[in-house]
Amino acid sequence: MAGKSSANMAQRLCSLIKPDWMFGFILLVGIGMLTVSVIDPNEVVTGNITPLIKIIGSLLLVLALSYVATHAAALDRRKIEDYFFQMMANGAIVAVITAIFTHLIWLIFESHLGTMSAENLVAILITSWGFGYFFCRLRGLNA
Repeated sequence: MAGKSSANMAQRLCSLIKPDWMFGFILLVGIGMLTVSVIDPNEVVTGNITPLIKIIGSLLLVLALSYVATHAAALDRRKIEDYFFQMMANGAIVAVITAIFTHLIWLIFESHLGTMSAENLVAILITSWGFGYFFCRLRGLNA
């Protein structure tokens, strides 16, 4: 009987964790991280750009590029076969998760590794997207 009640409790907890809430939280964390990374006190700034302008500008740039990428993904979905699109999407999920955890681990060992540059993060995203795609290709989408 304890197994059945714990399964019901797990189902109730999972029903509370909706993707909208999770991605809303991720969005807020991302905005916070972007804001903190834009206001780098060690960065040499030339010109009259204030930190507030940099934050607003970077957020608008990310918003605009996300919007364009959303429409580009919709074009892909209509023009290519569903299986290939699912592999690309699964590879992208692997890339994002890998980049997040790699960044966290990098921060823990930052004294040994140095500061992670944008080029490092982009390279990690591209590499892990490729690995994620081929893992899905070799194992199948439901494996």
